[in-house]
Amino acid sequence: MKSKKIISEKWLLIALFTSAISCNQVKTPSENSLAVAGSSTSPSCSCYSISSLYNVMINFNNQVPGDLSSFSTQSQADCFAWQEFISLNWPVNPSDSFGNPYDLAPVQWETYMPREVLFQPGGVAPPKWGTLVSDEYAARFKSQKMIFTKNNTKLLTFTSKVNSTDTLIDLTVQQAAPQGKPNWLGAQNGTNVWYEIMLNEDYYNFVVKNGYYNAQTQHDSVKAGIPINFPQGVYQGTTGAIELKAAWMEVPNPTAPQWRRYKLSTATVLDPGSNQLRTTTVALVGLHILHKTQNQPTWVWATFEQIDNVPGKTGSPEPPYGYNFYNSKCTAQQVKIKTTRGDSTVTVSCATNTSPPYYLMQAPPVPIQLTRTNAIDSIDAAPINTMMQKNIRQFYPNAVWQYYQLVDVIWSQSLQPDPTSPIQAPRNLNLSSMTSGVPIVANSTLESYVQKTNTCISCHVYSTIAPYPLDTANNNVFGDFSFAITFAKYNTAQKRLPARKVTGRKKQ
Repeated sequence: MKSKKIISEKWLLIALFTSAISCNQVKTPSENSLAVAGSSTSPSCSCYSISSLYNVMINFNNQVPGDLSSFSTQSQADCFAWQEFISLNWPVNPSDSFGNPYDLAPVQWETYMPREVLFQPGGVAPPKWGTLVSDEYAARFKSQKMIFTKNNTKLLTFTSKVNSTDTLIDLTVQQAAPQGKPNWLGAQNGTNVWYEIMLNEDYYNFVVKNGYYNAQTQHDSVKAGIPINFPQGVYQGTTGAIELKAAWMEVPNPTAPQWRRYKLSTATVLDPGSNQLRTTTVALVGLHILHKTQNQPTWVWATFEQIDNVPGKTGSPEPPYGYNFYNSKCTAQQVKIKTTRGDSTVTVSCATNTSPPYYLMQAPPVPIQLTRTNAIDSIDAAPINTMMQKNIRQFYPNAVWQYYQLVDVIWSQSLQPDPTSPIQAPRNLNLSSMTSGVPIVANSTLESYVQKTNTCISCHVYSTIAPYPLDTANNNVFGDFSFAITFAKYNTAQKRLPARKVTGRKKQ
């Protein structure tokens, strides 16, 4: 990845000075009901940037930006990510304030669609937008008196908790790596981290309209010479495709003071030991935002974390309630696990960023020791975080979002257009154009065990369309950086469905 241009410290001082006068109460009639309850104005702030030529205005509302007018600097990309973060985390209820502590109500992105609902068993058409639990999943657990509301539930599962041979539904959502080994993450409070993948309406509608929820239709498209290119966001226009991956830490004592620093939600989880559903409270600890735009057809790759996850730079004070995933007084733990040959004992060491030695179906979670391998970019991300956290406190003094930080953003310095015909994975990118604040971008809760070796782009260039056994020659066709689309299924009851008429276009 291309190294950042060295920027003089002079503009840092200028920007820090101007930050004190950068925020205003801006009247936006179409957004008045979405600002602060009872307020007729919506806050707006100029984000940190190299100069006024590259300013990005941050609006506190629910309007997710489709794009920037242009991407020229890392600071612009970082500010765009913060605008995404604010608008995506805006409350759904217009009477709620931004980031109320202990508020379990969903924020905007939590109403997006789970990947598992879009890509149904048998490649059948998914339900209408807003149906957050599939019929198949509901049927699987109908004997448990349905402890969740079918149309309005956060449903969290984990790879090691669901048998991949389950013929009813496959809910494999996990960390990025390692493959074929346990990769769950245990928090210091003795619970594990849950993961989910959510897709916005532009992504969902594109897949539904073109029938790409079925693997055969994906293959029909590429055989007709039509690549699968997701819709692009437009500056001051449509949002474009967004894919989010979230990490949630289970919270056994949600009324404790420390949780006023976290976005909390109620979730239905699939317990690893019993394979039964239960309800619990979870706290957001990590969030990837993948967003395809006109100026960034190779997507904008932003990632955020809660500030108490792991230690920051050397010498930084420990947070008031300790770290979520690090203990300076860690001691090795002996864990009794179940195996096919009977009970056994394994050791969970204090070695940092090391995947656990057992699966959660073998024993309950224990704390895993994490650190941040790559320091947060000190030139752009760190000062922008400081400014945005200050801006949030200015208008929403109690907001939980002041306790979150941007880790980094990956973006392209030159336009790399969508392919006009199907291509093979991996996508051949101009890697010298791909840039970020630090050479390797990793979220401690989502790439815990591969922080030294991988970054988002290095994995997602290998995304493919869904496999289809009657057309294996095209199984390796590039899937436009989205791994979600590879989870499309097909009808196994007959050899081949009638070919679906392809309605896509060769060029966007």
